[in-house]
Formats: sequence, C-alpha cells, structure tokens
Amino acid sequence: MGLKTSKRPFNIAIIGGGIAGLTTALFLHHFCPPGSIEINIYEQAEQYREIGAGINLGVNATKLLHQIGLGDKINAIAGSKDGVFFTLRRWDNSEEITTIYSNDSGKIRQAAVSRAELLQVLLDAIKERKAATLHTKKKCRSVTKTKSAIKITFTDTTTTTSSFLIAADGIHSPIRNQYLPHSPPLYSGKIVYRGLLPFSALPTPWPIQSHHVMWIGPNKHLLVYPISQGETQTLNFVGCITTPEESLGDLKESWSATCPRAELERDFGDCDGIVQELIRLLPEEVSKWKINDREAAEGWVFEQGRVVLVGDAGHPMVPHQSAGAGQAVEDGFVVGRVMGEFLRRGDGKLEEWMGVYERVRMPRANKVQETSRGAGYLYQMQAESMKGMSYDESVPILRDTVQERMKWIWEEELEGVFEEERGRLVGKVEVGGGRGGGGCFCM
Repeated sequence: MGLKTSKRPFNIAIIGGGIAGLTTALFLHHFCPPGSIEINIYEQAEQYREIGAGINLGVNATKLLHQIGLGDKINAIAGSKDGVFFTLRRWDNSEEITTIYSNDSGKIRQAAVSRAELLQVLLDAIKERKAATLHTKKKCRSVTKTKSAIKITFTDTTTTTSSFLIAADGIHSPIRNQYLPHSPPLYSGKIVYRGLLPFSALPTPWPIQSHHVMWIGPNKHLLVYPISQGETQTLNFVGCITTPEESLGDLKESWSATCPRAELERDFGDCDGIVQELIRLLPEEVSKWKINDREAAEGWVFEQGRVVLVGDAGHPMVPHQSAGAGQAVEDGFVVGRVMGEFLRRGDGKLEEWMGVYERVRMPRANKVQETSRGAGYLYQMQAESMKGMSYDESVPILRDTVQERMKWIWEEELEGVFEEERGRLVGKVEVGGGRGGGGCFCM
C-alpha cells in the first residue's frame, strides 16, 4: 500500500531508550523529510541511563555517527588511542603473542567509550534537535495489530497506538519473544566479570606497550582498555571464564548482578602479577554476568512491515568481538535510510521497504553473531582447530587468526550495500506500476 495524501506526520514508536533506540531515532530524524515523522520513545526505567561499563565502537559505526554530526562528540568522550586495537599476551607472564594495530590518526576512528557518556551524547542530541518525545516508566507488555495501526500495551495497563513500531528493548524484549517465541536463551558456557579502574590508581610505570591489553589463557581471557578522557579517564576491566552452568546457582543474565571480588581473584589466581594487581584495585563487589547465547532470528520484520526489531532485540550476540553496539548503530542507520526513502518517494509498500532493511542487515549481523561466538572459543584456546593441542601449540593458530579477524567488520561499506538493495526495489516498483503521490506521511 502506498502513502495517502495527508499532512499528519507518520507516527513512530520506539520501545527502549538505550543506545539502539536513541541512535535509531536520530537516524530517522536525520534522513526523513522535515516534518514527516513524529517519534515517541518509551523507556521502562525511571530515567534514561545505561548500566554497564565500557564499549568499543568500530570505524563501521563511528563513520555513521559522523554522518549525523555526532562524530566530534564521540571522539571527545573516547578513551586515549595509541594505534593499538589490542595487544594479546600470555595469561601467566604477559609475554606478547601478537599485537593488532588500528589507524587512529584520522578524524573518523574507533572509539572506546563509557556507556553512560555515550548515552548522554545521544540524549543531548535528541533534545537539542527535538528529534523525539521521551517517555519513562513505560515497559511494553505486548503489541497488537489493528486495522490501521499497532496497539502497544504497557505493564501499567495504559495503551497507545503507532503507525510503525521499532523494538529496541534488548535481549529480554517482550516484542521479540512475542514474534519469535521459539528462540530461548542458551547458556554459552561463559561468565564475565566487569569493573572500572581510575587511571590515577594504575601501576606506574605501566609495564606493557599499550593500555589496550588482552590476556589469553586456557579457558579464560581478560581484557582492559581506556574509556573517557581527562579527570574521568578510566580503565575498563573485563574478565571472562568458562564455567559449568550448575556452578552458577541463580545467577541471571543481568547487568545488575554482582559478586564478591574474591570470586574473581579465585578464577584468575593463576594469572600474571599485573593482572593480580589490577584485580586488587577493583571494588569489593564487582559485576558478574552470565553470558547467554541465542540462535539467529528467522526474521526482524513483522505485521506487514509495521513492526521491526533492532539491536539486541533482533540479534543478541555474545560480547567477544565488542561488536554489538556497532551493529545496533548500523541497524539504526539503515532503518533511517529506508524510512526516509519510503516517505520521500511515496511509492511501494512499507513491508517492501522494511524488507530492504532486513536484507541489508540480517546476513551481516548473523555473521557477526556467529563469529562473536567463535571469538570466545578462540580467545580461550578452545577453537576447533586447537582441539587436542597444548597451549603453546595453539599459540601460532591464535596469532595467525586474529590479525585479519576484525577487518571485515570495520571495513564494511554499508552505504553501498543499502544502495544496491534500494536500487533493486526502486526498479521493481517503477516497473510494476508507477509512482505514488509523494509528500505524504500517514498510512
């Protein structure tokens, strides 16, 4: 169905006010014709905030954020870069295995940032640009398609309607569960400890060439990297270990779960002295997170194109490639481009245009999901190619594998993939029956 002539803006609801939801809103605001859309963002918490520590944004994501005028602000909150993505070290003596370099000299570069600071940049942009209306204490329970809209029911029993709904409400998304009921969480076999260390507390001199370090051990790995700048500069700490599920008790897949630091000291007690020193600098209580995995979704677009999934709601992935946030940014970019084309052209069906989003993003996100799983095995010397080998025998395989591992993620030309799929649909629409009226926004 094409667009009908109307001056009413196309109403868009975004469920979830985290990184995926806010970036999607900003891309929609940027790419859609002025005045053509009205965005409401519904966040379940009492305020917009991010729980967790640091994240890495690859160049694939930061170059998209530069397109909408946020690049300089992202660079201003990013941790110091020294041309090193990560230097990989033995867990027991910090001897170098290999170092992965990155080009950090340009304006468009990788950014390791605090989740909270990144969210604040996005929130400030939403408010300054009047890109969306922000709601809090609105947890979605379910959605229902009516004749002309999507009805959203919240857990407080209130309801609202929207022409188009974007589920950006994370790994526990009730919308994902409603449309994909047969994709339960599966324990990945690994848990993660997280914490933050002020730079002022770090050992001096720092004994390794870079603060971007990953220690590789049998059935465990640990990494640190700087986030933020100036007085708030912090070292993000992540320790990951393979452990049987029966030993976890009632540990949940939750950013808010914690444990005594003594558990971390026990699990990484065989690591090098610098690792032990860093662990002792952590607070008495540290974050402890059960890493669940999920099978790739069968689809992200439902209700004839009126409901779409983005970010972890669509493609939750284990964190071993630090790629999840960047994939959410790519989702938002493509949804914004697709919706802009749909509203601007005034031809074709919404379902067809959202199919472009799915075809552009799903193969790539699924591959990132799969290779993130593989990275967890690789960084703990558990890869299939290492079976039956000792740690020392596995080191050359690790060294040869990691150097090229991230390039395909960072160097994707997403714009070109989008233009190719867009061209296919435009050709189909024009051959199939001409153009619609254009300049109209409601359905």
